[in-house]
Amino acid sequence: MPDIDFIIPWVNGQEKRHLAKRLHYQREILDLAECDVEQSVSDNRFFQFDELKYTLRSIKKYAPWYRNIFLITDNQTPSFLVPSQLHLDRIAIIDHSELFKCNEHFLPTFNTRSIATNIHKLPQLSEYFIYGNDDFMLSAPVEPSFFFKHDLPVVMGEWRTISEEENITLYQQGMINSATLEGYGRSKFIMLSHGFQAMRKSLNVEAECIFKDAFTQNLSHRFRHRNQFLVESLMNHFCHKRYNVPLSSVEPMVHFSFELCRSASKKKIHFLFSLLESGARSMFCLNEYQSLVERMPEIRHLLDELCGEKLKSEMEKSL
Repeated sequence: MPDIDFIIPWVNGQEKRHLAKRLHYQREILDLAECDVEQSVSDNRFFQFDELKYTLRSIKKYAPWYRNIFLITDNQTPSFLVPSQLHLDRIAIIDHSELFKCNEHFLPTFNTRSIATNIHKLPQLSEYFIYGNDDFMLSAPVEPSFFFKHDLPVVMGEWRTISEEENITLYQQGMINSATLEGYGRSKFIMLSHGFQAMRKSLNVEAECIFKDAFTQNLSHRFRHRNQFLVESLMNHFCHKRYNVPLSSVEPMVHFSFELCRSASKKKIHFLFSLLESGARSMFCLNEYQSLVERMPEIRHLLDELCGEKLKSEMEKSL
């Protein structure tokens, strides 16, 4: 089995220093449409409520074969972790300055699309790696073959079409831009699974060589922008088209969208959690954990039970 790392961008947007810096650079934005505010510069994009601890616990419980977990941060460490103990859980903190060593002029960045554009440049990252957000979690045991088959990343997604009459969200535009680079478009693109994405470093390097200008342009935006592509989406289209990787079902995934977290009935939320608890699904995403917990405090207990015991590097009084 080859070495496989997890790599996860994370930020504490409530920290006063970081918040002041973000608001300062937000004032430079001149072309952000009102409809893109929530998916680009809204506080919800940056504020965290320690959902990351469930991400980390779930990886250790259900994918214990991982080599390292790299947390990509802006000179921060999650408050629930003890820095001197991170090695006990094979966790390492990587600052933006390390990831952008040859692109320092693009810092500071508040944009996971820009960060993801550079992840393959991290020297210590393994050839095979899994990229995810801090609100992605595992819910059942997974083997490396869940993410990689025949030395290539598994592509979880489904073909999607958006008609000319439909409005395109900022998230969808990122996927369409990715598809367009590979000759597809809004009439046919791969809709991402909202979960962990398998990647292979040498393939990201190959894609950057082919789409060099697009990669550079992607780095230039401090906040999410409609001109950007999603790296994970590009690599899905890239692997499918150039390496004949078939599309795998998105059935293993449960997506608790913003709408579900904010307004879905308790009955529906408990039904979805029952799928996770039974092992019928392997991954899930809590897009707005704080809204869900405010409505349903019992979710904390469900996550404690589902995602596993505390990490060795967690603070004793972590809640």
